[in-house]
Amino acid sequence: MWRILGKVAHLWPTNFYRLISKIHSKIIKFNHTKAGEYILGDHILLLETIGNKSQKLRKTPLTYAEHKDSYIVAASFSGNDNTPDWYFNLFTSPPYITVNDSRFEVVVEEIQLDNKEFYWSLLDEVYPTFKTYRERTDRDIPLIRFIKA
Repeated sequence: MWRILGKVAHLWPTNFYRLISKIHSKIIKFNHTKAGEYILGDHILLLETIGNKSQKLRKTPLTYAEHKDSYIVAASFSGNDNTPDWYFNLFTSPPYITVNDSRFEVVVEEIQLDNKEFYWSLLDEVYPTFKTYRERTDRDIPLIRFIKA
């Protein structure tokens, strides 16, 4: 279902986008069941950060690709021209991710331009709509690698 909704997410008002993300975060624990995979899709991790301005816990579901011992995500914001807030929160305090019911602290590494093509190919394989997101915006979408701390 999210695979379909994600194709039109760029049209949603910001408040609706946040509401859907909040609901998505609440049902993430079902991600590894048949029902959860139908609702959310597979390859979804839950990112936990502390809000840069609010200092509140923020939970964000993100599509990821695995590479070696790391998890690759895109700060795509569904192809919007703005970078999502969670990206800026990464550098405020150590973030945590939950993958396959395992929660752990991660080190954040931004992927440099000369390596992006390879990592985009991994993400596109998991979620082909990322290609559409890149076509929708002129900004250089940041790619992030999470490595277990």
